[in-house]
Amino acid sequence: MKTSHIRFAFAAAAAAVLASCANSPTPQKIQVSTQVRPDNSPSGRVLQEVNSYRASRGKSQLERHSGLDRLAQEHCEYLRQHRGTFSLNGKNVSHFGFEGRALIARERYHMSSVSENVAASSRCANPATTMVSLWKDSKDHHKNMLEGWTHTGMGVVVDSDGMVFATQLFATIDHRQMTTRERFNTF
Repeated sequence: MKTSHIRFAFAAAAAAVLASCANSPTPQKIQVSTQVRPDNSPSGRVLQEVNSYRASRGKSQLERHSGLDRLAQEHCEYLRQHRGTFSLNGKNVSHFGFEGRALIARERYHMSSVSENVAASSRCANPATTMVSLWKDSKDHHKNMLEGWTHTGMGVVVDSDGMVFATQLFATIDHRQMTTRERFNTF
């Protein structure tokens, strides 16, 4: 689990550099959008499990965010491609690049804070249940699932041998940041 409350000038400067190098629209043209994938997709099923668990604990459902989905899916692809080159407690998972994903979420999607759960398993009769169970069994990952986030992005990749990689990004939209940008971009 990784969490970032990006509030430092360095983070803002680094995000500006990243944003200026990317082939993406300027912040004033970016629209915050959500896209719900079909419920039967692997990532859709994991999100259903997470939201079902949140509901059982009296928490609101997380709204899916297409930009966060892309970041999470890209990280799962990275985990699959670099499988065996890293290990966290004996598992094929890594939070490598999280700070960059958090900066992108802040700058492009106006998120005030971002956190991430990552899991991998080769024994998945039901990948959605397995991933959520792994996160429940970890104090920090469990905390992420139950925090007061508003939005999420989910990525799942199943490798040819059945190894499943899942990444879930959690975030909260910073409406103050959006208002400030809208005000400055009206000139």
